[in-house]
Amino acid sequence: SGLNLGEGFADAGAITAERTELLGLADALAKQVTEIDEAVAAIEAGTYGVCSSCGQDIPAARLEARPSSTLCVSCKSKR
Repeated sequence: SGLNLGEGFADAGAITAERTELLGLADALAKQVTEIDEAVAAIEAGTYGVCSSCGQDIPAARLEARPSSTLCVSCKSKR
């Protein structure tokens, strides 16, 4: 009569997909935490809002849109 593995494999596939999605989210959150930690360190060092490449001020609008920015728009577009 053969084995009936359909449901088990479907469940395993769903679990694998969910695990992959959760790992991706965890990685993204870890990156955000690192960026926030770096922004706090820059604030404490007095270098927050200064482009780490050219030394120019990062426009306030960019910092409002992405508070963890370390590059001005010009330097970011060169990368």
